[in-house]
Amino acid sequence: MEAKFNFQLKQRKDERGWDEIEVYYHTYCDRTTAIRHARNLSKIFKSEIRLTEGADPFKTSGTYIYEIN
Repeated sequence: MEAKFNFQLKQRKDERGWDEIEVYYHTYCDRTTAIRHARNLSKIFKSEIRLTEGADPFKTSGTYIYEIN
């Protein structure tokens, strides 16, 4: 089943709250694929990723992913 997933990227030094971070990427896929994308983005950009599901990423709880190379 495909759902809409939203990705927010935040550098470790960035002190803004997650509600101030713009949504970087939207995609329709299953949860396993979304987590795989988030892990790859975390490695590429050396950032923490907040992954949310649904139409409004700022009103839902998210999964936080930070991959260390």
